[in-house]
Formats: sequence, structure tokens, C-alpha cells
Amino acid sequence: MVERRKVMLLGVVIVLAATSWLTDVLSLLPKGTSSLFGLVAAVLGVLFIGHSAIGTLMDGVFGIDVLAAVAIIASIYVGEYIAAAVVVIMLGGGEVLEDIAFSRATSAIEKLVEDFPQTAFVVREGGEVEVPISEIEVGETVIVKPGGMIPVDGVIRVGKATVNQASVTGESLPVEKAPGDEVFSGTMVELGALEVETTAVGDKSTYGQIISMVREAQIHRAPIVSLADKFAGYYIPVILVIGVAVLLWTKSPLRMASVFIIACPCALTLATPTAVVASIGNSARKGILIRNGESLELLGSVDTLVVDKTGTITSGKPTVVDVKGYSGYDATQVLSYAAGAERHSEHPIARAVLARAEEGGVTPLECSEFEVYPGLGVCVTHEGSSIVVGSEKLLRENGIALQGQAREDLETEEATRSVIFVVVDGQVVGSLMVSDTLREGVREVLAEMKRNGVKKTVMLTGDKVEVAESIGAKVGIDIIEADLMPDEKVERIHALKAGGSRVLMVGDGINDAPALAAADVGVAMGLTGTDIAMETAGITLATDRLDRLPTLLRIGKETMKVVKLNIVFAMLVNFLGITLSIMGIVTPLMASLIHESNAMIVMLNALRLLRVD
Repeated sequence: MVERRKVMLLGVVIVLAATSWLTDVLSLLPKGTSSLFGLVAAVLGVLFIGHSAIGTLMDGVFGIDVLAAVAIIASIYVGEYIAAAVVVIMLGGGEVLEDIAFSRATSAIEKLVEDFPQTAFVVREGGEVEVPISEIEVGETVIVKPGGMIPVDGVIRVGKATVNQASVTGESLPVEKAPGDEVFSGTMVELGALEVETTAVGDKSTYGQIISMVREAQIHRAPIVSLADKFAGYYIPVILVIGVAVLLWTKSPLRMASVFIIACPCALTLATPTAVVASIGNSARKGILIRNGESLELLGSVDTLVVDKTGTITSGKPTVVDVKGYSGYDATQVLSYAAGAERHSEHPIARAVLARAEEGGVTPLECSEFEVYPGLGVCVTHEGSSIVVGSEKLLRENGIALQGQAREDLETEEATRSVIFVVVDGQVVGSLMVSDTLREGVREVLAEMKRNGVKKTVMLTGDKVEVAESIGAKVGIDIIEADLMPDEKVERIHALKAGGSRVLMVGDGINDAPALAAADVGVAMGLTGTDIAMETAGITLATDRLDRLPTLLRIGKETMKVVKLNIVFAMLVNFLGITLSIMGIVTPLMASLIHESNAMIVMLNALRLLRVD
């Protein structure tokens, strides 16, 4: 959690500084009393900034906080208490916001752990026993019931089921599982029941490894040094030397104080935060939620775009994209039969069929004697007629052969589509084509990203190779890698970064969270994304529209242009002011006015970012 003492100390400084300024401007208190409030705020600021300044010096680094501490002391010496408090508020506010962001990411990991089942049913001594997950041993048989989350990695020994593996592999359509098939912890049994022989549990299971990878990425992620901090590494030692030299040469503490006050890094520290705040506000109006300034700074140098497939390039859920009728039946009749048969099923494809019927205003038939065949389809009865809705395999098992147009449709089935047939009293009367649909305008978005500086696009997905290649070819992805587990996605991200690429990763699921954390900039899909994906990523799209990505990239690049311009301007003013301070032309009071004006101009310049489209 964010350190309370840090937040409380910063809050006290803000209140005291505001009280000092207001009571002085409005003449509510004697000047000495107003100044006392400001002095206390400044002294507390020395404690706040001084702690981090000593820490950075012990690490051999001259950070902004070192010169800030010196400037605060110099400001106190010459009576500029409000100027000292402003420095504290700017630097301290940034630290607190950074702590909050880290705390939110940690909370998301904790929620991921809480969502995982704490107990499971295990076969022991011939019966079912509910035990804590931590007590399950490799080799034991775990029973997973309909609608349950699989708690271990293992191999199916008994049962058939429809399993949603999107959280781990990213596959858009549920997978039909049978004895001998492998299953992963964290995936959901949507239809059917299973008995699974455990091969891995706890931290060694797939779900446990995902949580561990996210934690590792958060803890060991290389710290991002802001442009202002990089410049400060050279600027601050020079200023400290100049200040001491001025004192030795002129024997004038006032001239030295003027140098430190005008060189105080307020404008320098404002260069990045004000630009970031303006860009965050602009982005929010466009449906882009940016959680930290680091991501904005890094956007300016992104050259590689990595995308997940399911839920990112595609909608992430099965959709009926076509309905056909055979032997005199029309599409409406076929859809009515299919919706009636599927209306009591919880299978994702059943939900897609019902959604298509509702969209088309088609009324499902009233059916009875519902019988489900896990992974294959359903059989029902309507006014004495037998209706079968399912795959070619279900038809084959019921002795129904495909002929004519139905056979042609099956043979032309694409890797990204599944054909569901409708049979009435043994006659195939129609079919429905089910697919995970592409998001609108994906190809155009990727092309625009390349016009905005992206040199290479990469798809990393856990889905099948043929599905990934089909989707990738449609949208123009440069490099396609499929059949990847979450840890393999992270390996690919690290390999790209090791090769000199600056990586922007876009994803939505639990399986994407480690890769989002490993990328230079992570962007989560907000409407379809999981909590852990959104909290791990530095940026979240509040809509499912990928056309926000080019806008985000432009805002990032413009932000860095403004930051650099602010730093150059601030340094030119400081250089001129330091020169005049050394000559004795600029007094401490004038130095304070120049210093505040410099910071104000930097802030006004940053407001231009509110207009970037």
C-alpha cells in the first residue's frame, strides 16, 4: 500500500503552503504569522525531499531531488518559503502517484489469486473428498463439475466436456476435451464433467505460473529514467559546483542563493509532469486511460507493435456469420429450429445462435426432450419431430450422411470457422457458420500505426497455427507466432527487446498479463479485458475500438516533443538567470520571480497537448 506517512506529510505541506499564501495575499493574518506557516511547510519539505536526496546520493546518483533539497534550503535562507513548498509538492506528488499505481497492480494480482478456487473435489478411498488446493498431490484424481474452474494441470481420465481455454491459450472458441487430453488450471468447464489426473498444482501449474510471472515482471522491471532525470544527472552537479564557486569568489551568500533559486529545478520537474497531465486528460476524452507517465514517455520511441489475437484483433466470442437452408428450407426456418434446440444450452455457440435469432427477430421453436452431447451438439423434439443441431461428427454418430450442398459447405470450412448442421427427422435442412469475427477496421489501424512510426507488427497467440495465420493474413501482420503459452509470449517479448526493439503490446486476457508487464508499453482492451490485464498494463482502451491506437501513438510522440522543448526553454532561462545572478544583477527576490515565471511558461506550453488529435 501507499505509505500513509508520505501522503500525510505531503498533505500537511500543501495545507500549510496554501494557508501561508492565502492569508498573506488576503491580509488575513499578520505577515509574520503567514510566513511562519510557509516556513513550517518548507522545513517539512526538507524532511520529505531530503530523505530521497540522501538515498540517491548514497547510490552515487545526482537526481533532481538533490538540487531540489539544496534549492529548498536556499529558499528558506532568503525567506522564499512558498517557492520551497512548491518544489516539495511537485516532486512529492509524483512519488505518491507512482506508489498508487504500483499498489493497484498488486491489488489486481491479489484479486487473481482470490478468484481461483480454494478447494477441489478429489477421489480418495473410493469417494469424493473436498480438500484445499494446497493439499492435492500429483497423481491424484480431481473431479471438475459443469461450470467449474479446473484447479490443476492434468490429463483427462474420465468424461467429455467443452472447455473454455481463452484465459490461458487465448483460443476464441471452446475446445472439446475427451479422455487422454491435457487440461490447464484456470480454464473453465462450460459443458460436461471431468475426472482429471493431476500433473501439476499450485505455483507449478499454468495458472500459478501466470501469477508468478506477473509478480516477477512488476518487481524486476527495469526502472524507467525520465528525460528530465537523465538531464539532471549532468545539470545538478554543475549547478552545485557553480553555487559553491560563486560563494568562494564573491564572498556573497546572496549571490549563491540567487544561483540556487533560479537554478531550482521547478521548471525542469514540471517539464514532464505537466505535459503528461495534459496528455492524460486529452487521451481520457478519446477513450484512452493512461495510468502513468512512463508509458507516455516510452510511446515516443515505440517501433514494434505486438498484438494478441482473441479479444484484441478479434471480438473474442463466437458469432453466427452465415445461415443457409437446404432442400427448400429458408434461413429463417433453419435459424428457428437451431435456436429452439439451443435455447436451454449453456454452450458459447448456443448463445451465439440465440443472439443471431434475437437480432433477426426470429422466434425459437418450442422444443422438448432436450439431450446434450458434450462437444458435439444437442438433440430435441418438436411436435413429434426429432431435431439434431451439431457437428458433422454428431451427425455421423447418428447415421446421418452429408450430401450435396451440405457436403460442399463442410469441405470448404475454414480454420477460423465451424459449421453447425440442422437436421429434422434425419434430413439435413440447413447449416450455420460460426466464427470469431475480426474487429472493425483492424487492417486500416495497423497500416496507420506503420505510418506513425511502427516498423514491425507481431501477433503472439495461444490459438492454433492455421487459425492465427488465417487471421494474420487478413489484417496484414508481419510476424505470426501461434500455439504459445503465457511464458512463451514473455520470452518473445524479451527477445524483441534484446534485439533493440521498443515494444508496444496490446492484449486483453489473463494469459496476456505477463507479456503486457514485460513490454515497454502495455495496452489493455478495456471492455473485454480482465482486471489483471488492465492493472498490469500502463494504458487501457476504454472502448473496443482499435482505432484509438494510432491516436495514442501520436499523443505519445507529441508529448515527448513538448517535454524536450520545455526542458530546452527552461535551461536557456536558467542559464541567463544564473549568469546575471553571478554578476549580482539578479537578486534573490528577482531570481524567485524569474524562477516562477519560467515554471509558468513551461506549464502553459504543456497545455497545447490538450489539442492533439
